[in-house]
Amino acid sequence: MIAFGLLLPSAAPAEPAQTAAQTIGLTAALSPAGPTVGVTKVTITGTASAGASVIDTSTFPDGSVHRFSLKADATGAYTDGPFVLQQLGTYHDVLRDDATGASTTISYSGVGDFSVAVDPASQPVMAGAEAAFTVTFKSVSGFGGPVLPLALNLSKIPGATLSWSASSVRVPPNGSASTTLTILTLIGTPVHTYKMTLQATNGSVTHVVKPPISLKVTGPKPNTITAALHPANPTAGVTEVLIRGRASAGEWVTDTSTFPDGSSHKFSVKATGAGTYTDGPFVLKQLGTYHDVLLDGGTGATAEITYHAAGDFGATVDHASQTVAKGQEAKFLVTFNSMSGFAGTIVPAAPNLSQVPGASAAWSAPSVTMRPGDSASSELSIKTSTSTPPGTYKIIVQGSNGSVTHAVSPDISLTVR
Repeated sequence: MIAFGLLLPSAAPAEPAQTAAQTIGLTAALSPAGPTVGVTKVTITGTASAGASVIDTSTFPDGSVHRFSLKADATGAYTDGPFVLQQLGTYHDVLRDDATGASTTISYSGVGDFSVAVDPASQPVMAGAEAAFTVTFKSVSGFGGPVLPLALNLSKIPGATLSWSASSVRVPPNGSASTTLTILTLIGTPVHTYKMTLQATNGSVTHVVKPPISLKVTGPKPNTITAALHPANPTAGVTEVLIRGRASAGEWVTDTSTFPDGSSHKFSVKATGAGTYTDGPFVLKQLGTYHDVLLDGGTGATAEITYHAAGDFGATVDHASQTVAKGQEAKFLVTFNSMSGFAGTIVPAAPNLSQVPGASAAWSAPSVTMRPGDSASSELSIKTSTSTPPGTYKIIVQGSNGSVTHAVSPDISLTVR
């Protein structure tokens, strides 16, 4: 933990924190004279022409200029406020009587300060990963108000980007508040220990954390590419998934995916300037194991990833046996049922029909698609011929998705008279 804090010096007795000057017909004074920034309500009061508009042009400690307008009463008295000083440092106001053109200036400041602490002061990070630093601001002498954090010389870390969880932090009086600085490196960020200066500002007051924070970047080597599936256990036909990882900044990543059914498919995606990429989202349509090889177009490095989808299906038939005369047709209704939330397409087949001489077969639907928890059917028609020998034939009936095949058990039976 490293910390830095500075209390604003109190004004010497001979030089009050507030000064006021007067031009004939216009006066101004801040009350009370020693307000606490972010806490004490103050007013600027004075006299001007009776019923006149008074314009207050205020230059804040941060250099910004703001205008306020108010009206004097019938006696010439006016009040600007109440308001609370939000910035540390000196305010310079020019007040102008709109009726007479007379003006007066007033300078004032509030008391209070803040300190800054960073945890940890140094941190190791693998190239391509990110490091987080917690920056805490603490009220000093009752100060309350917004503090703006800033990280300098980020350019010293090649390719790195940073972000704050809160770009402005409001510190409560006598309390503290924090924000997180996240530094994202690239796979190509050179291995080195980098120093970064942190500072925080309110008004014209800036505190610099000393010593600077330290970021030690270690491997991997610049030719590394990473890949991971999210989420890790998707359901086939239902869950949208992504392949995420890191590669060379701004380069194309090619994903050559071998599906469970053995078919090969190529997809391309471009890495961001921060060296991250996202392949997807997509839904896994097949049961079984996918094998992907991802190629970094910048370095030629590859990463391999294997994954599969959860879910399954079952197969049933309306009746297991039928008897027909030669030349007649038999029909079997085959139903496929979703299991474990599976959704997808099933291709039905009867692979050993050739053992029924002279017979021909057809499916009412060459493929069926089912929703999660649902079922779908296709009817198998087997037409015998007059030359089909009498006898009882056992026929395998099955359905396939990806690399998964399930058959009706037991096999159906066809008896030809």
